[in-house]
Amino acid sequence: MASLEKFEAIFGEVVPERSEPGSGILRRYLFHVYASDSFHLTVDVTDFVSGVWTTILSISQLDDMRDTVGIGGSWSEFLDYTVASLKSDYVKLLLGDNTASNAVVETARLVSQKAKGMPRVIIPLTKMVDSSANEAMANLSLELFRAFKSKRHLQGEVSSPAAAADEKDKRDSANNQLERHSSGKLDVMAPATDNRLDSPAKQANTTKPAKRVPAHRRARKRGALLQDSEEEDG
Repeated sequence: MASLEKFEAIFGEVVPERSEPGSGILRRYLFHVYASDSFHLTVDVTDFVSGVWTTILSISQLDDMRDTVGIGGSWSEFLDYTVASLKSDYVKLLLGDNTASNAVVETARLVSQKAKGMPRVIIPLTKMVDSSANEAMANLSLELFRAFKSKRHLQGEVSSPAAAADEKDKRDSANNQLERHSSGKLDVMAPATDNRLDSPAKQANTTKPAKRVPAHRRARKRGALLQDSEEEDG
């Protein structure tokens, strides 16, 4: 059985067009398409100033729309095409006036298509007034905030592992730089080895000069040696 149980809400912006040109500049509108329950699709459109346009489509009405649009295939294929159309760049809000029984009735239609030349999905809208319009605008604002908050939360969960990996890379890089810096300081502070200590020239320079003895002391020493020699001969 057809169901809207897994339908995800759609938010979009649309520039309105009037059937009668020259009626003044129109504000941009926001639209919100969501499943109010498993069997009803709700569409709200507003500029938060001039009011809210809305409609509630049942499963049977959506099925009739599928025949009007001319999308063949299964129910899920039609629903996928409708979602793609509402998310595309080809969405229009057509505003106009109909005269019936001497009364002017404002009308609006949300028209979308997946791409140029493809079938159009046309959703008729009814204007809300008074407290119902205010409640619809408040609901759209709240749901838009919740969607924004949920998206930020999901983006945070996705970016957290990447952020953690990036932080680890930064720490590793800083540690490597610190190790290289410390190693360089040790190399500079280490005493250099002088290979010239063992060279002959170095040894010659380090040999103590012989002590010179005065001539009279040398003669006296030689006489003492001779005297000792004579005593030994006697």
